[in-house]
Amino acid sequence: MELTTITQVAPGRLIGLAPDGDLRLVWDYTTIRIPIFDLPHLEALLDMWLLEEEPPQLRRGYYRLTHSPEGGYQLWLHTAGLWLSRQDVHTLMSLVTAVVEELCRPLCRQPNAPFGLGYRKFIAAPRKGHHRN
Repeated sequence: MELTTITQVAPGRLIGLAPDGDLRLVWDYTTIRIPIFDLPHLEALLDMWLLEEEPPQLRRGYYRLTHSPEGGYQLWLHTAGLWLSRQDVHTLMSLVTAVVEELCRPLCRQPNAPFGLGYRKFIAAPRKGHHRN
């Protein structure tokens, strides 16, 4: 599969953009599809994990993070799962955060363009005349 790498932390650990417009998380020998609109849910789940320290289980949208019986964590992305060590979760967090910064936040930094680049600012002006109820 052809991917345009957005960010990579090690050989075989990256997030890239596929020709269909969705993201792919490549983790060693596993490739998992992540719709771009779902990326903030994954980021929020990982942020909650960081704040909670040792949560028994976290869920956000289609994503779940639980303790693994073998130690470490199981991350479920829709129906695909990954076994992660504590360090792996931190590595995944850095990947996801970098992709969110690259793809999701640039338009949010455009205060004069509420609907993204290329749109003019709307100015609401009161209408003169009668108001109908």
